[in-house]
Amino acid sequence: MSPHIVGSILIGADDLVAELVASRIPHMAGASWGPCVALGVVRNGVLLGGFVYNNYRGHDVQLNAAFDRPGWALPQTLRALFNYPFNQMGVARVTAVTGKSNHKARKGLLDLGFSQEGAHRRGLDGIETAISYGMLREQCRWVKPHETRINAAAAA
Repeated sequence: MSPHIVGSILIGADDLVAELVASRIPHMAGASWGPCVALGVVRNGVLLGGFVYNNYRGHDVQLNAAFDRPGWALPQTLRALFNYPFNQMGVARVTAVTGKSNHKARKGLLDLGFSQEGAHRRGLDGIETAISYGMLREQCRWVKPHETRINAAAAA
C-alpha cells in the first residue's frame, strides 16, 4: 500500500513515522521497534509525529508516541488513532511505557485515558525506572461502545 493521508492521519508510511517517533525518544536511539504499524499525524502538510504500535500479542499491543508540536490531539485524530488498535486489530488493551522522569509523557498518557499500572526499576534503559500504563477497550473514550471490532465481524 502506498502512503496516503486520510483526514489528518498518514497511513502506509510505517518506516518514516516509526523513525520520526524513535528519533524523539532518547532510549530508542539506535534501537528497532521490530514489526510495527505506525500512523502519522499531519497538519497543513507537515508531519507532526505519530503513534507506533508494536509488540502485538493478540489481546494487547504496545503504543509509543512522539509529537513535535502541541495541538495534534484533535478529537477526530484521537478517534482514528485508537480505532486502529481496538477495532482494526481487535485488542482488548493498549499498553504504554515511559520513563519516570518524563512528566510530560506521563501526564499526556493520563489525559488520554490511560491508567498507571506499574513501576519497573531500571526497566526503561537499564538505569531509569519505567512506568507502565494501560487502557482497556471498554475504558477508551475515543471509541464508541457500540462499535464492532472488524476482526470479530469478519470472522462471523
